[in-house]
Amino acid sequence: MSKASSYSEVDAMRDVDSALSQLDAGAQQRVIQWASSKHRIKPTAGQDETPALTHALGGDHRNSKDIKSFMAQKQPGNFYERVACLVYYLEKSGGNTEVSTKDITKGNSDARLSKLTNAAAFVKHATHTYGYLTSLGKRKFAISARGEAVVEALPDRAKVEDAHSKFRFGKKTRKKSKK
Repeated sequence: MSKASSYSEVDAMRDVDSALSQLDAGAQQRVIQWASSKHRIKPTAGQDETPALTHALGGDHRNSKDIKSFMAQKQPGNFYERVACLVYYLEKSGGNTEVSTKDITKGNSDARLSKLTNAAAFVKHATHTYGYLTSLGKRKFAISARGEAVVEALPDRAKVEDAHSKFRFGKKTRKKSKK
């Protein structure tokens, strides 16, 4: 049964925000932990995740606290999708604007996935054949718009195909004109 009151959630949020803004980060964390404990509220995992990462998981960010959970949720169908998922996660959760093959390999190990036997080749094909990554030069890569759409569509294969058709990549075919 809910309590009838003229004090609303918005009022409470305004008061909490006002009080917390006057404290340093450590004190803010202690206050939040105390309030969660006192009111028996379990803090949600992944409180510091970006909205893009939350969106990629279909709004359910509870399972995305670590890269292992993220990869299990996405279920990439091949090594190229796996590379795209790893780069996406590293960019969105770690704030990396560019990643190297070494970072991708480390992310793969952190996710406890089978070894990428030739990571450089998978990254090259994910970039040049599939268009999931963008080369930034100096052996650095970023997720492309096409790669981002594919990762966000996973694990739904129909949505992945839709993302492929929306974000064309590769040679353009020209229609022959009739003379």
